[in-house]
Amino acid sequence: MTRVLVLAAHPDDAELAVGGSIARWSDSGIDVTVAFFSASESRPALVGRRVAAAEEAATILGHRLQWLADPAIRQVEQVAEFEVVELIDKTVAALNPDVVIGHWPGDSHGDHVRMARATSASSRRWPTTALLQFGPNEHRVLNYLTFVPNIFLPIAGHEQRKKAALRAYSYDGQGFRDLDLDGAHVRNAALGSLCGLAAAEGLYLARCVGGSHTANALAQLLGTEPSGGEREHNI
Repeated sequence: MTRVLVLAAHPDDAELAVGGSIARWSDSGIDVTVAFFSASESRPALVGRRVAAAEEAATILGHRLQWLADPAIRQVEQVAEFEVVELIDKTVAALNPDVVIGHWPGDSHGDHVRMARATSASSRRWPTTALLQFGPNEHRVLNYLTFVPNIFLPIAGHEQRKKAALRAYSYDGQGFRDLDLDGAHVRNAALGSLCGLAAAEGLYLARCVGGSHTANALAQLLGTEPSGGEREHNI
């Protein structure tokens, strides 16, 4: 079984970047774990609420959920970078993924950049694990258009589940930006138009070590799903 580990700073980062792909992978039997660093909720009383939202999103998309650190930690920047690297080292060693997907170092968010650097540093210990990166989830930042994906993942038929997972993060008192769900749909359609797909999510292949095993794992992630339509969910 191909194993995928998605490393993200905060809840909703992974769902925005590859939520449709996670749903497709889970349906096809790929083992997917999403590991968030912290809940990053501005009000301590709502940390549990955001953790619950991450759990709901995991149920919708079909992945396992893990926390790299205490969800009550507000920002990755509160933790020394070498400690972030150690936490990633331990997680990768325990899960032994074929592919790790994480933040891009050119992101605009300081927490995302720190996670990207720590993930890249950890990759020195991975003998056969491929590293892919996703770009800024916030499209209104200056460097959004500087991220150029070289991997396109088909997600047609899974967009509604991605949207449902992201809606889990809309609750009273949330201490972060409202998610632009319509904008995410338009951007997925635009990425798909670049390569003849109805909708796609884009990644950058940063590192690939190994032979046929790693190549086969990447091929599974890129493969289209057999016909049969989208699984029904209450949205």
